[in-house]
Amino acid sequence: MEMTTFAALGCNAPLLAALDRRGYTIPTPVQAETFKAGLEGRDLLVQSRTGSGKTLAFGLPLLHRLTAEKYPQALILAPTRELAQQVSEELRSVDKGLNIALLVGGTAYPPQMKALHYGASIVVGTPGRVMDHLDRGTLDLSKVSMVVLDECDEMLNMGFIEDVEKILAAAPKGPQTYLFSATLPPPIASLAKRFLKDPVKVALSGSGEQAQHADISHAACLVPDHHRVKALVNLLLLDNPSAALIFTKTKAETEEVAEALTQAGLSAAFLHGDLVQASRTRILGQFKTGKLHLLVATDVAARGLDIEGLPLVVHLGIPHQLENYIHRSGRTGRAGAKGTSMSLVAWKESRILMAWARRGGLQIVWRPIPQQADLRTAATTRLTEKLRAADPVPHQTEALELLKTYEPADLAAKLLGFIEREEAVGFDIPEEPARDKPYFKKEGPSRSFEKRPFDARPADKRPFEKKPYEKKPFEKKSFENRPHEKKAFGSKPAGGPDQGPFKPKGPKPTGTPFKKKS
Repeated sequence: MEMTTFAALGCNAPLLAALDRRGYTIPTPVQAETFKAGLEGRDLLVQSRTGSGKTLAFGLPLLHRLTAEKYPQALILAPTRELAQQVSEELRSVDKGLNIALLVGGTAYPPQMKALHYGASIVVGTPGRVMDHLDRGTLDLSKVSMVVLDECDEMLNMGFIEDVEKILAAAPKGPQTYLFSATLPPPIASLAKRFLKDPVKVALSGSGEQAQHADISHAACLVPDHHRVKALVNLLLLDNPSAALIFTKTKAETEEVAEALTQAGLSAAFLHGDLVQASRTRILGQFKTGKLHLLVATDVAARGLDIEGLPLVVHLGIPHQLENYIHRSGRTGRAGAKGTSMSLVAWKESRILMAWARRGGLQIVWRPIPQQADLRTAATTRLTEKLRAADPVPHQTEALELLKTYEPADLAAKLLGFIEREEAVGFDIPEEPARDKPYFKKEGPSRSFEKRPFDARPADKRPFEKKPYEKKPFEKKSFENRPHEKKAFGSKPAGGPDQGPFKPKGPKPTGTPFKKKS
């Protein structure tokens, strides 16, 4: 597609000025493909990767079609509160006077009801909270003329698709509908068929569902589960990224990993669905502004995060599906910036990751586990670079005084020791043994099943060989053939009570038996 501009697409002057203030002059491919069809009121079915500029792709046509009427004209549904907040902020950044009602969970109802009461023209929310307002009667969708379903595949994964269908049924028939999804599984295709009218289809995911993102490099490290967090600490100390988003599978694991990183001297916090909204907002704000360098999160909590210039995404164990891996990795490498997706996997997960690489066309570079010696070398290199860039003049007097007391080599060694104490030293981790096959077999001499030569000696003369089993004929015995005398059941043995197999031991008791007194 030829290079174009927002002005050439037909964007109006106020929005052009707002976009220009933000440094946006050339639209992304998805924005260029959807702008004209959106202005014409056509339905859109867009399949595009995460971070491709989808918010402005539906936001710009939507803003052009809004009127001055004070009632909900557009409804935007997002899977998570973070994504809904991001959409709201993005739209306000190009139109500061926009009246938006943000309906998300974890926040109080009164401000949301107030925004709806005073006539918000755009409603942005999650399916659950939008359903709550519909049930309460505080949200009226009878005049909605535009509906946007953002990241529809994730709403399907989170179980919101039934709520989405109920919300679409509450809107008037025939609104302009935008459906954005990174993948198009059968339920999403069925939803599009039911609610979209002759949509304009835009597919920018490349060849196949799991197209390789050219701006993201993929790396992996083979490490046992019990050394995974230590390996993560070493990798972060070695690479020293300005920021990193670290994915875990469970909420409990986010807290454990964040605590381990903090104890190692790294700036880290965790994010999951059980945090109150105030804590989530504070942590996200610190991460976006750079006060917090490492954020440990679950898939659901990180959905919708848009961090500009995020250089690194780390997977502590791979997710259940390749689609989730692509979504996770899409947090980095946005807007033309380069990024890295790093996976720390055990042996079984490494086989799955390699299969995904073949399926999705990913080029994965395998890295060794960094050791403490590697960390010391990297720290020395960084220190040398800082020394070259530092200005020696402010501390020259103190340096000359110290040189009168210490030899130059001793002084430099002592200063390096002080600096090393302040930095985390990492861990020594044993390397995972290399394997060529999924499973090991115990080493040892191989068994030979070749036919042994014939031995003409008799069986009883052959060395170290068992005699062949000989089956003897069964001989039926009767009581008459037994050596002892035949007796009736329960009778005493012949010869008295002291005879027989149960003869009592010891001398025979003497004396008279004990008699009870009358």
